[in-house]
Amino acid sequence: MITRHTVGNALVLHPRERISPEARTVALSVDPDPDNDIVILDLQHELPFDVWDTVATELRRQRLRRGIRLVVCGARPETGALAGQWLSDRLGRPVIAPFGQMIPGAAGLLFVHGTDLGGWVCYRRGRAPAWQSKRYPAPAWDGAATDHLTISSTCAAEPLPGGVWLRESRDEAAVAGHGSRLTSAMACLPQAMPVLVGCPGTAPLRLDDVARFWRGLAPEGREHARFIQYGPVALPDGEQFGQALADVLGCSVRVFTGVPTGRPDDPAMFTVTADGGTGWQVFAQELAYGPRAALGAAATPRIVSHRAPPELGEPVGPGVYQYAHDAVVEVIPSGLWLRGPQPSRDADRIRAVPLDPAQARLVVDDPVPAVADRHRELAGDLAARLDPATRGRTAVRPSSLVAPARPSAPAFRTRRHAPDQAPVPPVPAPPPVDLTVPGPVAAPLAAEVLLPAVAGGGGATWASAPTMALPVYRATAAASFQRTPVDEARGVRPGPDLDEERAWFRRAFRHQIAAVAADVARVLAAHPALPDGADAVEYATAVRLYLTAAGDGVDRALRSAEPGGHVPFARCVAAGTRPLPVHSGVTYATAAVATADLRRIAQRRVLTDWGFTNALAEPPADLPGDVEVLIWSATGRRTGALETATGVPGRVLFLPGTAFAVLHVREPAAGARGRLLLRELAAGDAAADERARHDALALAALDRHVAGGAGPGTPVPPAAARRFVGVPGLR
Repeated sequence: MITRHTVGNALVLHPRERISPEARTVALSVDPDPDNDIVILDLQHELPFDVWDTVATELRRQRLRRGIRLVVCGARPETGALAGQWLSDRLGRPVIAPFGQMIPGAAGLLFVHGTDLGGWVCYRRGRAPAWQSKRYPAPAWDGAATDHLTISSTCAAEPLPGGVWLRESRDEAAVAGHGSRLTSAMACLPQAMPVLVGCPGTAPLRLDDVARFWRGLAPEGREHARFIQYGPVALPDGEQFGQALADVLGCSVRVFTGVPTGRPDDPAMFTVTADGGTGWQVFAQELAYGPRAALGAAATPRIVSHRAPPELGEPVGPGVYQYAHDAVVEVIPSGLWLRGPQPSRDADRIRAVPLDPAQARLVVDDPVPAVADRHRELAGDLAARLDPATRGRTAVRPSSLVAPARPSAPAFRTRRHAPDQAPVPPVPAPPPVDLTVPGPVAAPLAAEVLLPAVAGGGGATWASAPTMALPVYRATAAASFQRTPVDEARGVRPGPDLDEERAWFRRAFRHQIAAVAADVARVLAAHPALPDGADAVEYATAVRLYLTAAGDGVDRALRSAEPGGHVPFARCVAAGTRPLPVHSGVTYATAAVATADLRRIAQRRVLTDWGFTNALAEPPADLPGDVEVLIWSATGRRTGALETATGVPGRVLFLPGTAFAVLHVREPAAGARGRLLLRELAAGDAAADERARHDALALAALDRHVAGGAGPGTPVPPAAARRFVGVPGLR
């Protein structure tokens, strides 16, 4: 017996008492077809001998006057094609049915894929079947992304519901997880075909492969193509993805700065981090790049479309919004630029700063101190008003430090070529001059700045400054031991009263608290040794947030010895850290420290870190740095109970203000890492004789541990690795 129900925009026919979840989901999400009635056969592998006669009878009762778009759930892929032809012959109406496997995409899209030109096929009585589209609803570019293509020995072009993916073809296991996520989440835009390039965790894709794909692309594909850097791509040094593409293809190209998700009519666009995770919601969504003139500098990319949340104010020009009577906000590729009504003379360079997938930049114009203070105040207010996902990944940066000198040419030049011609081999440029000198700071000179933002509107109020995608310069660490902060800038409050800090935390992180507090409460309930109650949940929630990307800039801010919104947050984190289990024994980190600086550390004898010191309970497998740092822990806390699924379960956390005695320093030698042995100083180490005894015991234990070997090592997630690289007490 067949039962029929109208669900959403579809008529569902099903032999069971209930509609299956698969059929219900499709019915509720599919868009109406202006030319056909949508009919879903919910068979779920139940095929009684008279099922097709029963289906035809039920459809006749509906007195259908249009064609039928047939969706078959719970049956083999070939069932749709067989049913389509049979029903068309019996009903005398056109039936559009899937030929191949039907794959639901985002926002109700129905994508049909098969080994032999799978897609939606129209069956008519007395006529040959006619292929119609790959997707329903069909975008304008549908015919340009239909087949799985072999581009080269290492690259394949895979059609997706929302576009096409150029990716590594030798490691199917590595790309499988990303493919599933892109299939279910990426929006299918009617007038734009996303072309994703690369796959996280695989070898960099070559621009030659992109050019080969471009040459074989149909005209409607080229018109609608929007490239997205989804994974590693082999690019010239210092070159942006979009500019390199334009130079190689010899024509203007459009680039999406993130992956579109959600509904096609109003998609959200998020960056892709290096490990393939979701980054921040971009403001500049589509950029246009033109090929570089011969021996000339690249033009600043043009913003084609952008997102402007209401917090930016009223529009006063293309991409410019009136934030205050004396300041405007301009959308730039890397984020937002808060400036005076007239752009500064460095405007082109600020607009050319490349996007950082991990963090949005809120650039603050700082022409003179008085204006800089005003703009910094407004930037803090703006950062606090952004949506939580963006706010948690926003770094406030002064304009004087984010506008690098633009290279006049890439590391190599690829000549232009017509689309139907093979690329001319690249002509190497003269080797670049090495401008580096030894030193511990792997970052642009004067490019790492922390600006404590002003609290307001209940949002995050510190600003971190991650390493920019610029040429790396090294400098000796003369701007290198941390200053002792005043009480107002310390991450651990001198007294026990944290009422003000808790109130600030509840106001600033109300959305994040609502999202994770229930999970944190369950964790506390599962660990009887941990405290419970509202206070404990709030403090533990602060620890959970610190352990994620939301806490990436906190330690840098604490080590600046400046007050700001990071201080009350750190104090709540410290309160939530104290009840965690104590780790007594060896912990691990690494560092990049020059020989001269190691000697300064040895002379200092005691290092005090005013941020949280992150270490590992197990030896790390893949942390960078030429110096091993081993710390004997007395009161470090194990954070495993509060780590997320993608966190670091073996993390050990030392509170801000912890002092470490320098026990031994070994300088790096050819083929061997240096070594720095430290001991956490406890309250009972005031007496000289007690300290000497404890130093000797810790040094002996560390020596025995080193002599015994460290084992194979434990991998550290890339997103968290930088927290375990550095020497406590250094800036």
